[in-house]
Amino acid sequence: MDHVHGSPASEEEFTKKNLRKFRRLHEDRVQIREFHRSEEAQNGADWEWWFHSGARGFGMRVQAKRMKPGGSYQLKYTVRGRLQSDLLVEDSQASGCLPAYVFYNHRNWTPYSLGHAVFDCPHGSGEQAHLGCTIVSAHTVRAAILDRTLGPRYARQQSMPWHTILCDESDGNQADLGGTYAVVDFMHRAGLAHFAWAQKTVALRAERSERDKAKGDKRPSVSGKYVDVSSVGQPSALVDSPASPSGISRRLALSSANDQPLPELPERVVAMIAGGEVPPPDPRLMMSVLIDLAT
Repeated sequence: MDHVHGSPASEEEFTKKNLRKFRRLHEDRVQIREFHRSEEAQNGADWEWWFHSGARGFGMRVQAKRMKPGGSYQLKYTVRGRLQSDLLVEDSQASGCLPAYVFYNHRNWTPYSLGHAVFDCPHGSGEQAHLGCTIVSAHTVRAAILDRTLGPRYARQQSMPWHTILCDESDGNQADLGGTYAVVDFMHRAGLAHFAWAQKTVALRAERSERDKAKGDKRPSVSGKYVDVSSVGQPSALVDSPASPSGISRRLALSSANDQPLPELPERVVAMIAGGEVPPPDPRLMMSVLIDLAT
């Protein structure tokens, strides 16, 4: 409706509204630390989530994108001449987080599905409203940018409702830190697989085009193809249909989880949990959201 009336809310407005609502609804386990930023740094700013239990946990560095009226997103946004997606990955590595995008969507799309709705969870069928906020690896977004035949639609189809990363089928009321990390790590590894195959596909297409030119062949170059991530981290082949959205692969994520304990939290995160005043790791960070999964 905001698009219809010519005054759509920005990603930052949606983000603040959603995250502050989390805090109101779950004050016993959610803290938010907002940072003051310069006007220049507000372009392309993002936030971080830290999921923790005791002294251990993991972080996600998140960038939000609002869906356009036609169903696309501004994924190729640049900040001072650099792709926002590249900056997100760099900032994530520097701050010890996994990079991700959150999409704010409206109701004009239906996810690709294999037999059931991608937003179903172990507790029952999902609702269309659950697609309002979906999450995907930043590397999947980078793949969609690199291979123009994929585009924003591919990144959208790979995304899953953000609540599903906390959906624990063993207990409907409380998520488990290990299970949550398994799902996020699976999403991250799927994104790395998407990006690796986008690089390979683009390179192969360029080689094919050069060979055709050398032979005087006027036929169009081979079209882009999608990635099969059924074996995440070591994809075996390019296939003609879109990969299964990672949101329906929760069981696979849990079954392939690493049993090693999560690392200890960085000192700055421990200080924030304790209520200390901590500066952001870089000027682009808008807020830190701390979620206690031991409560």
